[in-house]
Amino acid sequence: MSYNRRTLSHDSPFAYTAALLLFASAIIRGIYFLISGVALDVPTVLIHILLPVGCCAVMGIMLMSRKNSLVPTVWPMLFGVLFFMLKSLDFSLWHCVFCMALYAAFALVYILTVHGVLGSRIPLMLMCALPFLFHVFVQDIFLSPPADFIAFLPELSVLLIMVAIFIEAWAMRRGRLY
Repeated sequence: MSYNRRTLSHDSPFAYTAALLLFASAIIRGIYFLISGVALDVPTVLIHILLPVGCCAVMGIMLMSRKNSLVPTVWPMLFGVLFFMLKSLDFSLWHCVFCMALYAAFALVYILTVHGVLGSRIPLMLMCALPFLFHVFVQDIFLSPPADFIAFLPELSVLLIMVAIFIEAWAMRRGRLY
């Protein structure tokens, strides 16, 4: 039995809170595409709906149903990172490159934290908290404030994911896997 890997009890209030935030993110993203009138071509459905909704649903189910190992959550997290990387292709070149590097670093830090290679959860928590704070206090207020509440729903979906992963990281403990 390994005591290095990070664990999170499935009956922890933190696991339930993170899972509920992920489910809320999936629902909000679905509602947005139902009521926004955005053209739903195949790439939009695959990249902007199925991929993030699936990742949130699978991660939420994993947080509430597995024994205590967080290792299986690496897969939905990687597909979530893929969603964010594909989403960043719509940005300017420098913004896209910056975001791709940030998402790749996040994936690496998540994997290393869950597997117990990183001795601290702080880098993962910072990689969730700092982008969240930037989105809320800089991007959403000054750089590109949403036109209305409906236009804010995709951003709200992303913010809920960030908070859910932060809560998961905060509640992780080193422990015995069983």
